[in-house]
Amino acid sequence: MSRWATSGEALAGRYFWCSDGLIVRDAGISNMTRVLAGLIDTGEFTQALQLLDE
Repeated sequence: MSRWATSGEALAGRYFWCSDGLIVRDAGISNMTRVLAGLIDTGEFTQALQLLDE
């Protein structure tokens, strides 16, 4: 995430996601909300968070 803070990737290093998780660098609901809104804005929301089959 530190590397992405300087390159601008992942909303300037604010998050990391993999197939089974999303990690937000800074704690708090407002930070999580900013990351989720950023994922929606960049079109990555459905890649980072996938719908589970019931």
